[in-house]
Amino acid sequence: MSSVGAIAGMILPRFEYEAPESLEGALDLIAGAGGDAFVLAGGTDLLVKMKRGLARPRVVVSLRRVPSLSGIERTADGGLRIGPLTTMSAVAGNRLLTGPFIALAEGAAVVGGPAIRNRATIGGNIVSARPCADTMPPLVAFGASVRLVGPAGSRTASLEGFISGPGQPSMGRDEILAAVDVPAAPAWRGSCYLKFTRRAAMEVTVVGCAASVDLEADRRTVARVRVVLASVAPTPLRAREAEDWLVGQVAGKDRIVGAARAAADAASPIDDCRAPAAFRQQIVDVLTRRALTAAISRAAKEAGA
Repeated sequence: MSSVGAIAGMILPRFEYEAPESLEGALDLIAGAGGDAFVLAGGTDLLVKMKRGLARPRVVVSLRRVPSLSGIERTADGGLRIGPLTTMSAVAGNRLLTGPFIALAEGAAVVGGPAIRNRATIGGNIVSARPCADTMPPLVAFGASVRLVGPAGSRTASLEGFISGPGQPSMGRDEILAAVDVPAAPAWRGSCYLKFTRRAAMEVTVVGCAASVDLEADRRTVARVRVVLASVAPTPLRAREAEDWLVGQVAGKDRIVGAARAAADAASPIDDCRAPAAFRQQIVDVLTRRALTAAISRAAKEAGA
């Protein structure tokens, strides 16, 4: 491609821009566009695709003026409801995402650099359905779900299994992500998210690992654990084989090492420009050990052990 062509390829194509003030208005605009509408949240994914010619919407529907789509609040049952337009910076710094939910803040804190985090939204990170999305593993580890609205009404879907492949969320083109719901955590939970990249910032995740551990009343035995990996499969990968090593057990070093090896065996990474598959599997082993160790330590601290 010539330099002129390369520059032209980074210019946004023509489109109509709409900014409704309600979800109903947004749904009407999407329906009226006949499949040629795209929803705009932070724009860090959509605008890049448009510049590269990978997305050519006739209508761009911004959700910025729709109320109640931003922010994080505690629900009556002790869980969390997260607005899809909540930025990564806001997620990373929210006081509710401490203690048992800290893995989500840790995931949001390593998305891109500060400028990206100030624009990128948690809803966009979910529906872009990228294998390297850093907030998906913690959300899946917490058993989170999403509320979707569309012409047929509202429905709820578990985030585990919500992504069917790269760029393939299980939602219609005429649906909008309206909320992310995280169930209440038990009293003695610890969590952690760790990410490996080739450099310290502005780098796509080579391997990510979220761990969430709930302890029994004895403050030593693992009651529930989830290990969820990023960038080592086409979708966020729950390493159930790793979890089996720990459930019902006192989480000593040998158990954690076995779980980490099981997680590495469960991974199915690819070779690409960022890392070979064999290297990624080694990193899964290391990150899983570290994430589980941190989560268990944090759970014990929550329990006052």
